Amino acid sequence: MSKTARRARTAAIIELLCGRFPRTFSRRGTQPLKVGVYGDILAALGEAVQPRDLQSALRAYTRNAGYLRALLAGACRIDLDGKPTGTVTPEDETVAKARLAEFKKGASPRAQVPPAGQAGPEAPAMRPAEENQKPSAPKRLSLADLREAGRRRREAAA
Repeated sequence: MSKTARRARTAAIIELLCGRFPRTFSRRGTQPLKVGVYGDILAALGEAVQPRDLQSALRAYTRNAGYLRALLAGACRIDLDGKPTGTVTPEDETVAKARLAEFKKGASPRAQVPPAGQAGPEAPAMRPAEENQKPSAPKRLSLADLREAGRRRREAAA
C-alpha cells in the first residue's frame, strides 16, 4: 500500500472517530485520551475498523503537536464518553515536551521517544535530546577529497 493511501486511510479513521465519539476526538482542542482507549474503541467499533489501521490512526492523532501540548501533568484524561478517567502524569508531560522539542528541531521523534502512556519499567529511560540523536552520516567525499587521500597514501608508501 502506498504512503498516500495509508495517510488517506488514517485520515478517514480519525474522521470516523471524530464523528462517532465527538466528546473525545476533535480536530481542534484535543484532550488527553484515557490510557487503554485503543481497546475501548475496538470493542465499540467491532469489525468497522481493522486493528492495525486503528493503531495507525491513534498514533497519528496522539503525535499531533496540539495533542502533545494538551499533555500537562494533572490534566484529566477522558474516555470515549468524554468523562474524566485519570490524569496525565509528570512522566507523560516530560515525554510530550521531548517530542515537541524534536518537532521543533525538524527531526522525527518516532524512534527516539516511547509512546505516551508507556513510559514505565519496560520503556527506556528518557535521556537528553542530544543523546537521542542518531549519529550523523559520514561526510560524502568529493573528487578532490579522494585525490588528496590517494596522494597521502602514495606519500606514506614511498
